[in-house]
Amino acid sequence: MSPLVALRATLVRLGFLVGRFLPIRPRVVLATGHGARITGNLAWIRDGIGSSRPEIGVSVFTFRPGHGRWRLARAAIHALRSGFHLATATLFVVDDYFFPMYVIRRRPGTTFVQVWHACGAFKKFGYSVVEAGFGADEEYARSIGIHANYDLCLVSAARFAPFYAEAFRAPPERFTARLGIPRTDLFFDDERRAAAAAGVRRRYGIPESRRVLLYAPTFRGERTTVARDPADLDLGALRDAVGNDHVLLFRSHPFVGARPAADPALAGFVIDVSDHPELNDLMLVSDVLITDYSSAIFEFALLGRPIVFFAPDLAAYEAERGFYFDYRTGVPGPVLTTSSDVAAYLRAGVFDVDRVRRFAAASFDVADGRATERFVGEVVGSTIPPAAPVP
Repeated sequence: MSPLVALRATLVRLGFLVGRFLPIRPRVVLATGHGARITGNLAWIRDGIGSSRPEIGVSVFTFRPGHGRWRLARAAIHALRSGFHLATATLFVVDDYFFPMYVIRRRPGTTFVQVWHACGAFKKFGYSVVEAGFGADEEYARSIGIHANYDLCLVSAARFAPFYAEAFRAPPERFTARLGIPRTDLFFDDERRAAAAAGVRRRYGIPESRRVLLYAPTFRGERTTVARDPADLDLGALRDAVGNDHVLLFRSHPFVGARPAADPALAGFVIDVSDHPELNDLMLVSDVLITDYSSAIFEFALLGRPIVFFAPDLAAYEAERGFYFDYRTGVPGPVLTTSSDVAAYLRAGVFDVDRVRRFAAASFDVADGRATERFVGEVVGSTIPPAAPVP
């Protein structure tokens, strides 16, 4: 363990020790360690608690490492605060890797839940990539105990539980697909769908008459702190292929920091939507998804719309990261390796949406718009029961 990692763990434990002297509060903490705001599942859970259990205190706890002279100071404060909240909150919910949770011994009377930030199980993560190019080394994983202390983890389908169990080194019974995934509730709420779609079109000036391509690749790089966008897809070739009645929304991965300026020659066709916090909102206005190895495919499949896979570096990515299933045959769309092939496919406009629907059906055991309701009622309700009525 490096000195900086050891110091961070010590600060978490110090904050946790201070918190142990205080009573556990009937409070929910929603925490993410990779962003300046909560989105996705955490945001839906926050709103669900607010609407059905407003008497429960909810704390939102965000952190993104960032850069600059104050980075270490911010990290130290985050470590202390994390330890304190982990010791004093009845329910602590995270949506990604959350270091502070793994270096303490959970206090009786508290519950830790991992809702993850994506559906399905696609590219490998956690213990599945230890000693791989992308993953942690075995010494770090052994000393920290990554993905430890979860009492409950959400998965979108029971068939994915063994992959998550491997990634977290946790028993399969700790995973449930019965509740559903809160962030997918958007796709079953006509009013919220319409409002979200209208908001996206208004924010980025997308005319109703234009067909929309959503290009949402995952990041490249050995660590999230040095994430970068792929640069292989020729967006000019796509514009020439599909004509002036299309626009392309480019959504960089949230881990990517600085990006090159947009090509002015593509103005009017390419719209950078990387600043939009919710990828699912962007899906609602999109007719076709173009991606590579992004788990966005699971949620987009719920819309029953075409997905195109552009993977010119498949062999390298497979060697560095790997997948839980055969990428070439398991994804719900054609796997293409040149920009001209992608352009030709889009120009032809012949899409196998039945394949997409089959993929969605196999990827979600429960998708009915009530996942948030079940999470609040069963998970929150079991840890913080409603107060008895005053006689």
